[in-house]
Amino acid sequence: MNLVTVHLGILAGLQSEARCLSGSGYKVALSGARLDGARRAAGELVAGGATHLLSFGLAGGLDPALAPGTLLLPARLLMPDGSAVPVDAAWHARALTLLGPQRPVTTAMVGTDTAIATAAAKAALFARTGASAVDMESHVLAQAAPNLPLLILRVVADGAGDALPPAALVGIKPDGSTDLMGVLGSVLRRPGQIPALLRLGQAAAKAAATLRAAAGPALSSAAEGSP
Repeated sequence: MNLVTVHLGILAGLQSEARCLSGSGYKVALSGARLDGARRAAGELVAGGATHLLSFGLAGGLDPALAPGTLLLPARLLMPDGSAVPVDAAWHARALTLLGPQRPVTTAMVGTDTAIATAAAKAALFARTGASAVDMESHVLAQAAPNLPLLILRVVADGAGDALPPAALVGIKPDGSTDLMGVLGSVLRRPGQIPALLRLGQAAAKAAATLRAAAGPALSSAAEGSP
């Protein structure tokens, strides 16, 4: 990576993910866990003069060996069309050094335009790609500015064997906040999902703690690329 002044553009899906960067001073663009939102947010980061792009937040686990809370620092990203995009090698190396005590997993992640919500769908995607996890923002960020340095820092929230309950899929507003009425309505229609929803909440809280702990070193790794 050339030594230039770093203007870091960060893309996440949810307000809860952005709060893990609270106090950093960096602006985070949010997708609201929607493809159109990710495209809009990524475009805003690039148009705003970002020189380096960070995909930051939670991910769905595909590898059965990875438990919720596992830190992911993939060396490459698999695109929905099957092509592979490497992250910036020098930036990744710095981040790996700083995050070493947290033992991040560096195997490839895969991007998708739609939520991978069932254990069967996760198993099929893992069999096809071998990717450790999946998210809905990283590939959009890579597509928005293929010539800019890219780093991906994600944490497994739901494991490979965990299905996302319906309330989790309808419970996010376009601004990345929780749609409490959407969650409540879904639970009232299908109360049997409550145990799965509670398990997902516990796993997401564990993942968020990992993400908060990793945020500082990740941001420091970007800053080290400046003069």
